Amino acid sequence: MNFLSPLWDLSFWFDLTPIRMAAAFEASFFGFFALVIVAGSVIRMMIRNGKYDRYQTIVLKKIATLCSFSGVVGLVWFFLTFEEIQFFGSRFWFLIWIIGVIAGVVSIVRYVKKEVPALQHREQSRADVNKYLPKRSR
Repeated sequence: MNFLSPLWDLSFWFDLTPIRMAAAFEASFFGFFALVIVAGSVIRMMIRNGKYDRYQTIVLKKIATLCSFSGVVGLVWFFLTFEEIQFFGSRFWFLIWIIGVIAGVVSIVRYVKKEVPALQHREQSRADVNKYLPKRSR
């Protein structure tokens, strides 16, 4: 647990002097961010080739957008860290990235849990009412 002790120190996160990451960390960060971008692309291909209802398509588009955006922002942060840019390569940007991803996931979960059922209920009630309304004759 000794190697985790700097994670709880604020001076570790807000130190503006860039410190070179170990090669294993560099490879894992690059691989992770690249994998997140690939996941966003795969989800977009699933939407295009799959048969989903309207709400599933909207949720999948939101997930794909979150993956693509967070992956690109992560790769930009990784590049700035790799090049040891003093302010923009700082560690606190990774914390901001994590907070942004968590906010995006919470937003998607809230949409799925609260808004989708309400929209489905409204659509069903409109369909129930519309079946008794006269149709336009042709």
